[in-house]
Amino acid sequence: MPIRLIDAGRVSGLRSQTIYHALAYAMSPGSPDTVVLSRPDNPYVCVGFHQDADREVDLDYCRKLGIPVIRRETGGGTVFIDDDQLFVQWIFQPENLPRKVDTRFQLFVQPLIDTYQFFGIQAYPYPPNDVHVKGKKIVGTGAAAIGNAEVVTGNFLFDFNGERMARILQAPNSAFRELFRQSLDQYLTTFKKELGDAPDLERVKEVYAEKCAATLKRECIPGDFTETEMEWMEKLDRKFSTDKWLFQHRLPPEEGRTVKVHAGVYIGEIEHSANGHSLNATIRTRGPAIDQVSFSGDFPFHPKSKLNGLERALHNVPLEAESLRETLEAFFELHGAESPGIEIDDWMTILLKMKK
Repeated sequence: MPIRLIDAGRVSGLRSQTIYHALAYAMSPGSPDTVVLSRPDNPYVCVGFHQDADREVDLDYCRKLGIPVIRRETGGGTVFIDDDQLFVQWIFQPENLPRKVDTRFQLFVQPLIDTYQFFGIQAYPYPPNDVHVKGKKIVGTGAAAIGNAEVVTGNFLFDFNGERMARILQAPNSAFRELFRQSLDQYLTTFKKELGDAPDLERVKEVYAEKCAATLKRECIPGDFTETEMEWMEKLDRKFSTDKWLFQHRLPPEEGRTVKVHAGVYIGEIEHSANGHSLNATIRTRGPAIDQVSFSGDFPFHPKSKLNGLERALHNVPLEAESLRETLEAFFELHGAESPGIEIDDWMTILLKMKK
């Protein structure tokens, strides 16, 4: 059977999320598999279903700037969304998608990859569910069983405001926020970054529809929402606008703070106490190793000028005890550095808290 292709055009940020939920709840055995394209007409923040919005987002900042915060029913992390993104949402009958989640993601990202490649961007799949270009993320995806449907979502990034994303984040300190901003610039890419200028939106939609039909080996026929689907959207617009929905998940206080930049890249703020001294570390890891670290706190370190050297020495060191001990012991011996009251085991402990 053909796939219904709906170009919803520009919609409110809230509606860009409730569309695919509504189609999933309205789905009946006779409903067509549907691909929806939409573009939000206002910036907003979207948190994953299992996240604590108050923990993830600087809500006071968002209120001050009038940026809505919306909870979705799919998983994943917090994202900042504006009209530089084109949403792609699949709402399918469960039997028409692969049962294995990894295979489902492979199918979903293929037309996205093919579209980027059509415009000269050498995108490739990055398991389990991302798309990368030269080691940088350009597509993130999510999936969930909603209502009677299986839903898979993703987007095209025409441009991205990394500075705004870093600012809306609930960050423990300015160093953490700045490292996150730098990491977004380093590990995220867009049409504009890759090409110098973003291609025509309508042309991207056309190419994607062609690539989608080719991947699924089914015709994509333009269609419209049904009356029942529109009723569901209005109902979910009201539900998703309530504090009860947004704040339904309250998590206990966490020790430190860890944020995912993309698959394999994390930023963490870790705390450790030793002999009455506080030792804090802002760490970025890439794969199994430390990519960048900075230390702060009230701990003694002599000479102070050598602390930056220690941070540099830990670059690319695997997050495992033997390698860390070897690096730390060699550094303190070679440079004659001392941290009275802070033992090698304390340095190792705070670093190993970042291990995933």
